[in-house]
Amino acid sequence: MTSSGWHRADIVAAFRKRGTTLAEVARERGLCDSALRSALTRPRAPSNKIISEFLKVPLHVLWPNWFDREGHRIGPKASSRRRKASSQKRSRKLNRGRA
Repeated sequence: MTSSGWHRADIVAAFRKRGTTLAEVARERGLCDSALRSALTRPRAPSNKIISEFLKVPLHVLWPNWFDREGHRIGPKASSRRRKASSQKRSRKLNRGRA
């Protein structure tokens, strides 16, 4: 695999080589079918950890841009990146009652 981590297709192929799919493993863990699939494109620590444990490959090897060697998320957490509401939407909402 490359220095940027495993490609999504390589992860899916590794699951298939072990005779299962991401959806099947997700269901076994009580998650919805798409939970692990979404973790292939965006960091979702719990789902990424399930994939990592299933493949027996450390998080930082699969996704070096997302996780450090200790398995901690790199960069800001999702909750701290909350988007500010658009001022345009707010002004439209405020102007509705003035008509």
